[in-house]
Amino acid sequence: MGDSSPSFSTIKKWAAEFKRGRISLEDDPHEGRPESATTPGIIEQVHDMVLDDQRMKVREIAETIGISKERVGYILHELDMKKLCARWLQCLEHFIKNKTDFVCEFITMDETSIHHYTPES
Repeated sequence: MGDSSPSFSTIKKWAAEFKRGRISLEDDPHEGRPESATTPGIIEQVHDMVLDDQRMKVREIAETIGISKERVGYILHELDMKKLCARWLQCLEHFIKNKTDFVCEFITMDETSIHHYTPES
């Protein structure tokens, strides 16, 4: 049957399921992942933590609140917050203060933090 056919091990599992009395190949219904990690209270908590400390890491937020890093990432995405390198933010500050000597002070690191930029109108 080619690539579209199920593997031999899948067929064996199906045969075993039918012998046990199963009548369908459909998955059993399940509730899925609870949405408790994305309640308005937790979303507000994540938002406040990022605004209080823009260098806060996703791991630190997850550990503080007690949710997974994936859920924190999902919340940050929904809040339209992006992950930026903290050092680049410092470099931008140095550049704005001293444009002529900026290159002399340029140093890079490999550490990330979260920053939410709101341009002033």
